[in-house]
Amino acid sequence: LAQGLPPCAAPASSHPCALSTHRLNIAMAEVPAAEVPQAEKDELFCAYAAMILKDSELEISEEKLNTLIKAAGGSIDSFFPALFAKMCQGKDIESMLKFGGGGGGGGGG
Repeated sequence: LAQGLPPCAAPASSHPCALSTHRLNIAMAEVPAAEVPQAEKDELFCAYAAMILKDSELEISEEKLNTLIKAAGGSIDSFFPALFAKMCQGKDIESMLKFGGGGGGGGGG
């Protein structure tokens, strides 16, 4: 099992996380978290917190970003949440989070 993750209580064959990476001990990234520069961690904390807030239909504010980051056990330079919240103001975050979408055109014929 991956470090820091508790084993699942349900039998592996019937549990939805049976094939998840923490059950199979597959590496998630090429760089260990300890080697990621702090500025990149700060940016990732803010980005993920902002996505959670947007998905929850909540305002992306400095206070809410800090609350989520602290709840996740994160430690972040104090100016990042304020800067990130300002960058998000007035932006169509939802459209930035859409991936792919619709099917391709039909074959002509």
